[in-house]
Amino acid sequence: MLDFSKPLIIPSETSTNILKESYLFSCKKDVEVIKPGNVSIKSPHLDTTAEDYVTSSINSSNALFLKEYSLGERISYAINLTKEKTSVNTNLGIILLCAPIIHAFINFKNKPLKDSIHDLILYATEKDTMLICEAIQKANPGGLGSSDKMDVKSKPHVNLHEIMSFASKYDRISYQYANKFSDILGFILPKIDEYQKRGETLDFTLSLIFLEILAEIPDSHIARKFGEKIAKKTSNQAYDLLKILKRDSSRENAMNYIADLDYDYKKNGINPGTTADLLIASLMVYTIFSSVDSHLGS
Repeated sequence: MLDFSKPLIIPSETSTNILKESYLFSCKKDVEVIKPGNVSIKSPHLDTTAEDYVTSSINSSNALFLKEYSLGERISYAINLTKEKTSVNTNLGIILLCAPIIHAFINFKNKPLKDSIHDLILYATEKDTMLICEAIQKANPGGLGSSDKMDVKSKPHVNLHEIMSFASKYDRISYQYANKFSDILGFILPKIDEYQKRGETLDFTLSLIFLEILAEIPDSHIARKFGEKIAKKTSNQAYDLLKILKRDSSRENAMNYIADLDYDYKKNGINPGTTADLLIASLMVYTIFSSVDSHLGS
């Protein structure tokens, strides 16, 4: 089993390659795997296709791995490069989650990932906060809305941890910033490792874990767009499907059930985008740990 609680020392000669390849691999999996309600190669949205997401990952990768960038610059420039080619929001959530992980691996080599991410966010500069707020506003995610306090459009003069703690009450990506990426490091990553140790294919693993995340954590993207009641209903549907899949061990039947739920969500405009972002960021971390483990073992 991989130990995500210990510091991960990435060999310096392979560091950038491992980080970038893990990011691009995970973003590619994002559209190869069926995650009900989300864009896939087999099932686009009305305004975006799988190709848009792959293009966005490639463009954003040209900013995410530059060692001299601060966290705010890393996020801001990645969004700028994305928006040059895609007019709609394709990867804001992924960038917001992956950038601190990448930055921590580049700049904090001797600490556990949880601690290095926490320190990074806690001591981020006010300029970082301003750049991240500008990036969020530029990406213009669905259901962003407004707030009387600490609205990203007003570019509040507060530290990053403070604004993310405020937003964590209604946004699960902000929740990661305020809580040491606990969903990713404490829940999703161990799930991926557990399923992979059972010998499941990665694609099937990701489809199942997507349902497990959604069943456990109502999607904040859905909640912002449609309200808490619909978000909870969506989670209940995922929970009910997981119960069916536990009774029926046929992988073919499982994928048919998952495809049916995908069709149902898309028909009703339901897109658990935050759930997908959490899964893909977790997969990137898993791939980084696995790559380093494989490199050291070879």
